[in-house]
Amino acid sequence: MMYKTRFNNKSSEKILLGFTFICVSVLITAYCMEHYFGILPCQMCLYERNVFMAVGAFSFLSFFLIPARLHSIALIILGFVFMGGAILAGYHVAVQQHWVALPSFCASNDFSALDSVESLREQMLQTPLVRCDQVTWSLFGLSLAAYNVILSFFLSITCWVWVAKKK
Repeated sequence: MMYKTRFNNKSSEKILLGFTFICVSVLITAYCMEHYFGILPCQMCLYERNVFMAVGAFSFLSFFLIPARLHSIALIILGFVFMGGAILAGYHVAVQQHWVALPSFCASNDFSALDSVESLREQMLQTPLVRCDQVTWSLFGLSLAAYNVILSFFLSITCWVWVAKKK
């Protein structure tokens, strides 16, 4: 009987594994760009990667641990996480375009409180190499953050449309 239930819900399993594959692909691409092509991420880029790590892990675990009848709930949750990732990436695009101020966690250049060479060294080691308002790579005029907005928004809508069609 369990086999029949799992067989009837193959589409929910395929979409969960598809999201896992997409997230792993995005992360592999990001790490390859960083380590092989020298395109360093800023702090916001690292936060955006965390969204894909979370979604990839959640969708993979949902495939194995959540019963098929609850896959719709998992997909609703994934839709919200993807939408959160789209909002974060959209904020990153706004920072890159100088529409909003650079967040303090992205680049701190205040060296006024430093009283020694050692404290200057520590500050420089903690300061990101890439500022969040710099576009380090673009294609057709869009930064990686802009592509992330598009992808995350599309994946979020995909989750919710799939759930709506299943009901």
